[in-house]
Amino acid sequence: MNTYVKKLAGCVLFMCVYATMLLSQPVVINEKKISMSLGPQSCFYIELKGADKKLAEKTFAEFFKPYGKLKENSKAREFFITGTKITPVGGSNGMDLYVKFEEGKNLSTVYIWVDLGGEFMNSKDHPKMSESMDRWLQDYHLEVRKKVVAEEVRQEEKQLAYLEKELKKLKEKHVSFEQDIEKARLKILESEKNIEKNLIEQEAKVVEITTQRLQVDKIIEKLNSLGKQID
Repeated sequence: MNTYVKKLAGCVLFMCVYATMLLSQPVVINEKKISMSLGPQSCFYIELKGADKKLAEKTFAEFFKPYGKLKENSKAREFFITGTKITPVGGSNGMDLYVKFEEGKNLSTVYIWVDLGGEFMNSKDHPKMSESMDRWLQDYHLEVRKKVVAEEVRQEEKQLAYLEKELKKLKEKHVSFEQDIEKARLKILESEKNIEKNLIEQEAKVVEITTQRLQVDKIIEKLNSLGKQID
């Protein structure tokens, strides 16, 4: 296995371990009073790293589907539902839910207000229910993280495919270079043979020239013998 392939394998292994770590890490569920359409009320909120507002909204709608469909209050930039029964949180008790999503830098924040009928859920007055809400929101967070990591994997696989394509091009170039070397080697062999042939032809030509020079000298001598000397 060459160094390049080892690096690719290492990258894939790292992403698998990284994805597992991210999915196994719980998110912190924060709680404080935050203004909403009904004024400042106790609120649970979480930050979803790597998720934009659109993903957070879509995932929450899917996650909340068993309990009803949220309506939008565009003026307050909130979603809400009245009389819903979130059994993992409040059992058969009805509650009004208000949800707001905000876009951040490489994250989104989800704010959730729960009206129990005259008072909003908070950990001080409703400790057990708040613990259930915490676990419920952890489940929602997990669904978001799955999608975030799935997208990260998709992007890394896209990059891996690009790198593999680049490697294929490099290998093709390597073959081309080897073919060029082979052509050059054959050309060198041909040139070496031509040099040997040329040297033989030069020797033969020298013999021809020597013979011709002797012939010229012989003709000059013949002419001089006739009484006419050639300088």
